[in-house]
Amino acid sequence: MKKKLLVVAISATLGLTGCMSTTENIRDYSDVSMQKADILPTKEVINGAKQKIVIFAADTSNSPLAETSHAGTTIATSLETYLAEVGVEIVDRNIASKLRKELALAESKGKSEYNGPDIANYAITGSISNANISYSFNEKHSWVDSDGDRHVNAAYCRFKANVSANLKLYKLPGLAYSKTITTNETVSMKTETTNSRCPISEAAATSLVREAAKEGVEDNKAKFQNFFSPKAYVLERKVNGSKSLFKISAGKNFGFVPESKITFYNLEVKANPLTGDVSTEEYAVVEGTVTANLIGDKFAWILVDDELADQVKIGDYVKVKYESGFLASFSEGTKNLGNGLTSMFN
Repeated sequence: MKKKLLVVAISATLGLTGCMSTTENIRDYSDVSMQKADILPTKEVINGAKQKIVIFAADTSNSPLAETSHAGTTIATSLETYLAEVGVEIVDRNIASKLRKELALAESKGKSEYNGPDIANYAITGSISNANISYSFNEKHSWVDSDGDRHVNAAYCRFKANVSANLKLYKLPGLAYSKTITTNETVSMKTETTNSRCPISEAAATSLVREAAKEGVEDNKAKFQNFFSPKAYVLERKVNGSKSLFKISAGKNFGFVPESKITFYNLEVKANPLTGDVSTEEYAVVEGTVTANLIGDKFAWILVDDELADQVKIGDYVKVKYESGFLASFSEGTKNLGNGLTSMFN
């Protein structure tokens, strides 16, 4: 018999270090001159507005259980929470009904003629492809530990909910397809019972389905956050020995927060030696950390302790680097669904 365990999924945005404070005294640093990047941002780009995103509830028409559980709305709400962390502006989906219809047309026919109001830069839509609940009954079990003491584990039912969804990102206003992110998550709970049919109330079942939908988004939140990661430009540099501080053109207002991990990028103009065609190529240069004390609404200083800091130029851009979370712990015990449960299974 398996030991009774309830898996508890705990998210961790590893884009934030959280281990120790990156606090620097700017007076210990000296100004240094910097080269300018080959491609400099325009004033309009530097002073640009936040990205606007409209997030629609995932379509649940292919799954009656997902529909009754309102899992599609749960997915949209979860996405709104995680994307708000990166400094974007979330557009009320209720004012974008025409856009929603055109997205449905684009997904079904591969094209659209949307000419409505320019309300967002991106739209996220998609559908739940599967939602189900399964159960297993575990009989009463007794066992003897190494000290000779006898223990009894009560009979219980374990319920599992699985939700899979395909979420699509579109660039507006042209409804150009950008990316699909697939989510798939299973969550479980158990309750002590002697009824091998494992009755479960509709409320408990739908709650479990919503939790699976929510955690499916949470497992993939780094993918969404990196797609919409805040972007800013390098303005100046100060040095103190091997350490460098780089000032960037945005701060808390655009989603940069203390201890965020940052990647510096350089754009270079390259000519094809055979055709003479000119293109731009992007290179990751070095990584740094947003200082805890040198940050405001419209600026931030990034600490870099790496010799590659010498390759950073004025006009290079930076983005926050988000990493995946992890399952944090297992906890003993059971989750009691209560009495008077209505069976959903025959």
